[in-house]
Amino acid sequence: MKKVLLATSALVMFAGAASAEITLSGSARMGIVYADDGTTSTTQFSSRIRIVFTASGETDGGLTFGGSVRNDQSGVGGTSNGDSTVFISGAFGKLTMGDVSGAADALVGQTSGVGYGPNDGLHEVKFIGTEKTALYYEYSAGALTFGAGVGQMDVGNDTYNVGVKYAADGYSAALAFESSDSDGDMISLGGSATFGAATVKARVSDTDVSGEDTVYSLSLDYVSGPTTFTVVYTDYGNNSFLNDAYSAGTDTQHIGLGVAYDLGGGATLAGGIVQQNNTGAADQTFADLGLKFSF
Repeated sequence: MKKVLLATSALVMFAGAASAEITLSGSARMGIVYADDGTTSTTQFSSRIRIVFTASGETDGGLTFGGSVRNDQSGVGGTSNGDSTVFISGAFGKLTMGDVSGAADALVGQTSGVGYGPNDGLHEVKFIGTEKTALYYEYSAGALTFGAGVGQMDVGNDTYNVGVKYAADGYSAALAFESSDSDGDMISLGGSATFGAATVKARVSDTDVSGEDTVYSLSLDYVSGPTTFTVVYTDYGNNSFLNDAYSAGTDTQHIGLGVAYDLGGGATLAGGIVQQNNTGAADQTFADLGLKFSF
């Protein structure tokens, strides 16, 4: 009886494989991280692994559907759609629910970071984003991509976003608008251009919060064989909303330099250093060196 059950289970699995697919992918990193706040310095080990489960299928009418969920080194993912998405797509475009940040994040994006992982977000300018579960719609026609989303922050405190991107022949330009009942409005403009081995990325973001400065970020990536050199500069000005490292009454700039060497097979040796300049406060230095893996 046990053999019959095993054979039946195998037939069901193979029959389902024709219309649905589940795949695994992942990323990991390991290395050391250094930080100096002008008074004290620390050096620590840092590691992380994430496995992503992706499922997809297709209806009889040609609609594609699927989803993804992430399992972190903690053992399991979150329980409130903080790490999962579900989508359906077709000629009408693609509709996604779950852990989606919206049009600004998807279309404008960020400039390039430096380092092997823990510090590669120090250049970033945050978005208003969304709380989960959020909804995001995207439609592409040729070189143009349109996106719009809604997030549920709380009852009577929703977020809305809309954006458009043009990308063709090594160039791209994107514009997005976000609005939140609690955080006000924000507009972001981004672009990139590739010239042979060099790629330039830029982003400008502005909020309607009184007294907040406009934030700028610019990066340059240069590829030479298996090595990529990156330089990035972000000027947060005196903006407490868009700068997670903000200190009251200071203007803040981040200047970063990084190098990454492709070891092949999904492994990369990378490191970087970021100098945080604070007008009216002590400057800080961040650095890291380690290995990145993709599976």
